[in-house]
Amino acid sequence: MKYVVYGENKVMTGAAIADAVLAYAAALGENGTTDIVEIPTADDDRVGVLTKVLIGLASQVMVEVASDDELEPENEDPVSELVRRTAAVGGGRFDDAASSHSNEPEAQNLARS
Repeated sequence: MKYVVYGENKVMTGAAIADAVLAYAAALGENGTTDIVEIPTADDDRVGVLTKVLIGLASQVMVEVASDDELEPENEDPVSELVRRTAAVGGGRFDDAASSHSNEPEAQNLARS
């Protein structure tokens, strides 16, 4: 699990999803564009919810490690979609950088995409 930190707010999500958001934000920033992405997260009560995040050129997004949790998403669809969007804006070089320090299956799939 990791937190996606956006300003003074942070949301908990799967490590591979967080890394994919970071890679996509870097690619968007490099291209001077923005996008809104919807990612599965956990609220304060650790209930699964979907969160929309605006990322791009002016976004200051960071990722920090959270404690492991049974809420780790098994669904690879959000990761695949973020990888597709990152590649679409020419940011494929960010995929490996964002996922290289994770041994989780989702992150390994991200690195191979």
